[in-house]
Amino acid sequence: MKELYNKIENYFQFEKTDSIYITLFKSLLLLACGGYFGLFLRELNSDPQVINLKHIAFLIVGISTFVYIEYRRLRKEKNFPVTILEHLTATEELKVLKEKYSRKNKLYDFIDNSIQSLNSNTCPVMLTPENYLCHQDLAAGLNSVLVDLVERPHYILNVDQTKFTVGTFIKDLLDKNSPIGQTEDIEKTFVFRDDLNLLLYLPDSPYQLDTEQEGSFQFQTAVLEVLNFNKFVSKTIIIDNQTFTLICSPIPNVCESCPPDGIIFAIYKGTECCSSDIDSVLLIFGRILSNWVAKYNDCVRREKQTRLKDTHNHKKPDIPKEVLEIIEKTNNSEQ
Repeated sequence: MKELYNKIENYFQFEKTDSIYITLFKSLLLLACGGYFGLFLRELNSDPQVINLKHIAFLIVGISTFVYIEYRRLRKEKNFPVTILEHLTATEELKVLKEKYSRKNKLYDFIDNSIQSLNSNTCPVMLTPENYLCHQDLAAGLNSVLVDLVERPHYILNVDQTKFTVGTFIKDLLDKNSPIGQTEDIEKTFVFRDDLNLLLYLPDSPYQLDTEQEGSFQFQTAVLEVLNFNKFVSKTIIIDNQTFTLICSPIPNVCESCPPDGIIFAIYKGTECCSSDIDSVLLIFGRILSNWVAKYNDCVRREKQTRLKDTHNHKKPDIPKEVLEIIEKTNNSEQ
C-alpha cells in the first residue's frame, strides 16, 4: 500500500516539475511552427514562386515533435494513474474482506462464550442442589449470557461509539418468591450497562407506562413493535433534545410458533448505521438467552413441586412410649 502511494506521489511530483518545462517548450515550438508555416505560405504565393525546402522540413519536424509530446502525455495519463487506482481499489477491497473475516471470527468467539456461559449456569442443576439455576441472582445470570454484548457493543454493532445503554426485557419469568403451590409470572426490564444515563426513560414493562416522557413513549413503541410483530427494529429516538439510535431484537421463544419471550436492546448516541448483519447476530444471542430463561423457569417449577411434595409428606410426630402406655390404659379403663 505504501509503495502505491509513493508511486502516485512521485508521478505527480514529476508531472508538476516536468509540465512547466514541457509547456514552455511546446509554446515556443508552436510559435516556431507558426512562423515557418507563414514563411511557407508567403513563398507559395510569391511571384516567381520560390519554396525553401528547409522551412518545410523545420515545419514538419516541429509538428512531429509536438504530436509526439502530446502522445506521450496522453498515454501516461491514460495508463499509469488507472493502474495505480486499480491496485488501490483491490487493496481496499482486500482490507474490507479481512475486516469482515476478523469480525466474523470474533462474533463466533462471543457466541461461543455465551453458549459456554449457558452451559456453566445450567449444568450444575443436575449435579449439586445448592447450585440450582434459580438460586442465582437473576440479573447476574442474564448478564453472564450477554456479557460480550454488554462489554463490547461497539464491536458487535460495528459503530464508532464508546457509550451505550444495553439491556433486555423478559416476560413470562416465573417468580420464585411466589407462594408454594402457585406459579406467578413476572415481567421486567434489566439494564446491564447505562453509560448514557437513560435508565429513568426505560419502563419496567412496555405494557405499562407511568411517565409522560416522550423518550419513554418512543422506547415503549419500539419494544411493542418487536414483541407484536416478532421483527428486528432500528430507529431514531429523541430524548431531551438529543438524538439516539435504538436497536431492538426479539428473543425467540423456545417453541418457534409462540410469540417472543422479550427483547434485547442497545442504544447509542447519533444516527450512525450499525452493521448490516446485526439482526442475525442479535437473534443468535436471543436464542441463547431464551434457552437460559426456559431452564430458569424449569428450575423454579421443579423446586416448587419439590417443596409442595414435602409439605404433603410430613412424617407423623414421634410419641414417647410412656405417653402411649398412658393413652392405652386410659382407653382400656373407659371401656
